[in-house]
Amino acid sequence: MNAAGRRSGDLLEIALVNNMPDQALSATQAQFARIVRAGAGGREIRWRCYALPGVARSDTARRYLERSHEDIEALYRRGADALIVTGCEPRAARLDEEPYWPEIKTLVEWARVNTRSTIWSCLAAHAAVLSLSGIERRRQPKKVSGVYAFERTAAHWADQTEGGRALVPHSRYNGLAREDLEREGYKIATRSEQVGVDVFWREEPSLFLFLQGHPEYDADTLLKEYRRDVLRFLASERDDFPDMPEGVFGAHTRENLAAMQARILAGSEPDAKQALTTVLSQEVPVASWAQDTERLYRDWLSAVSERCEAWPKSA
Repeated sequence: MNAAGRRSGDLLEIALVNNMPDQALSATQAQFARIVRAGAGGREIRWRCYALPGVARSDTARRYLERSHEDIEALYRRGADALIVTGCEPRAARLDEEPYWPEIKTLVEWARVNTRSTIWSCLAAHAAVLSLSGIERRRQPKKVSGVYAFERTAAHWADQTEGGRALVPHSRYNGLAREDLEREGYKIATRSEQVGVDVFWREEPSLFLFLQGHPEYDADTLLKEYRRDVLRFLASERDDFPDMPEGVFGAHTRENLAAMQARILAGSEPDAKQALTTVLSQEVPVASWAQDTERLYRDWLSAVSERCEAWPKSA
């Protein structure tokens, strides 16, 4: 049964298309399941996960997906009231050169008319906008990494949203420019002077929400990403020492990390991996954005529910 065949807003079929790298598949599934259920209110959620066959996977990841996810064709047969699509680690210079690009284009076109609403997360937002409007993402001067405050604009998609400010984690090298988006009819919901656009949207006729950030992140996700990037530097897999994510570490940890970095770059740190582990183990991460994330998904699921009730009884 497709989305147009279901009526009640009390039972919502929510689908996740999980394109994350192998090591993040399980965590991503758990993160989105948690925040969707937290924002559900009194609604019953039927939660299903799907995967695109064109995304390259290890044998271990494929076995995991076989146990916990269905093939994308099952989504097209069954339908869903609403959809969440995650990003994927890029392998090609351009998104439209990725091996899964035809599958993304098909998913975008299907979601336009077969869901009440779809959330496109981070790189998936960039891919969807490229498919819909031909807008190219832009490389940022440096990686946008940290927890940032975003202000709600007058064009926010949820008129009843409380408060004008939200904290959101971001972790990306590329971004979409406000002027490019507005020229093609996208509406900016939240933005900041520091890092630009956060959430934007457009009616397709499905309500398409595009998130450049990661409100689903766990409290320690950015810490783990920083640790991963430092280890890549130590293994000569990247040329530059990574910047610390903004708004994540306390003052004491930042001081210790800066001192450790200086020793590593000077060649005077005898055991860099152990030093990194020691400093980071002293930090207790806090998800300062958790309430804002719950509010985002509560508003989104309310919008999905209202659309379920409003659509006519026959497709």
